[in-house]
Amino acid sequence: MTQPGSGCGSQPGELSPALTAQGEKVSTHPCYSKGAHKYARMHLPVAPACNIQCNYCNRKFDCSNESRPGVVSKLLSPAQAAERFKKVKARIPETRVVGIAGPGDPLANPKATLASLKAIAATEEDVHLCVSTNGLALLELVDDLKAVGVDHLTITINCIDAAIGTKLYPWVYFNHKRLRGLEAAQTLIDRQLAGLEAAVSAGMLVKVNTVLIPGINDHHVGELAQELKRYGALLHNVMPLISDPAHGTFFGLTGQRGPDDAELEVARQAAGQNMDIMSHCQQCRADAVGRLGKDVDMEAIETEPAQQHIVAEAGVLVAIASKSGVLIDQHFGYAESFSIYRIDEYGIHVEPTREVAKFCSGIEACDDDEQDDKMTGLLKSLEGCHHVLCSRIGMGPWQALSQQGISPSTDYAMVEIKDALTELQEKYLADLKAHAKREVV
Repeated sequence: MTQPGSGCGSQPGELSPALTAQGEKVSTHPCYSKGAHKYARMHLPVAPACNIQCNYCNRKFDCSNESRPGVVSKLLSPAQAAERFKKVKARIPETRVVGIAGPGDPLANPKATLASLKAIAATEEDVHLCVSTNGLALLELVDDLKAVGVDHLTITINCIDAAIGTKLYPWVYFNHKRLRGLEAAQTLIDRQLAGLEAAVSAGMLVKVNTVLIPGINDHHVGELAQELKRYGALLHNVMPLISDPAHGTFFGLTGQRGPDDAELEVARQAAGQNMDIMSHCQQCRADAVGRLGKDVDMEAIETEPAQQHIVAEAGVLVAIASKSGVLIDQHFGYAESFSIYRIDEYGIHVEPTREVAKFCSGIEACDDDEQDDKMTGLLKSLEGCHHVLCSRIGMGPWQALSQQGISPSTDYAMVEIKDALTELQEKYLADLKAHAKREVV
């Protein structure tokens, strides 16, 4: 199977000739090259409307507890998007990619999308501008996207057979008409391929996303990839269907399962006969910020008070959420206890574990206003702590912790506890040294 960075004729971990030829456009874009993981990306949630309905999609505009496409915590205006980018760039200077992926379709919201991208381009030259679209409105907007500086484009194309499309798309809204059945599917497919061809002709690097759905399009992936290659797509991302019933999608509620690892591998091998395959996709939220797999909560960046990194006398307390006791591998909301460590100039010391009431008992419960009482109890249990390290955390808890002067972090997700604590101690000692130097002055 060809991977991004291991296409035909290349060794694992290397970029294929097709990708290498694109130079920095690929090597510094984490979605195009797995080797670009040191660079961060951000998605701007400025596009709420969508012009098609997919059976695997349920857009949520005020949700902090689900990590999947189509979900955001709040919508932004183009002006707010530009301001958010400035804050992210200041906090995360390695941010090289700014994309618009929803929560609807960016090109069903062309004014907001183009205005946001134009504002970012005016602020920062050294950034890749990206758009992720279903392709229905792409053909007419290729020139506009190119004019504002978009060089990376993702189109979600799940089939080139309209009969398959009828099982995926209940309706398509085109030319002021709501189309259904074969007409809807064929219209979408024709428009997707025409838009793909136009974007490639305009010099854009086009990645195609395909949602793999067992029993519907899994047998079709090889044929699809062959056609995508013919139209000039550079990279194919075959990603698994997310079908948790709690997400409220049609497929989730009707019991359509996602593929297992073996089925996903077979599909990627079939697609990889024709083009480079992306296999490290995180299926990000439409407001994701940070490195792939290590998202940073943007609301915390916007509301985070200045933190005191050192307490010269007593050191700092670090609370860690861990299932294994070895890795930082637990979601904040599912922790029933936190391991506590004190860092000072003499070392790292184990403190008594603090038992807490689990914040989340399910996705719906996490959104419930009744969680306020649980959050109050958690804050009391974590009193005196300076840092909370966990694998993931919702926006509400992040804000609540920050307002109490506690710094939450998912930067050490899946890192060994001892390594994270060692790094924090190094930062503490550096701050302590700088503090002492200021006192002398």
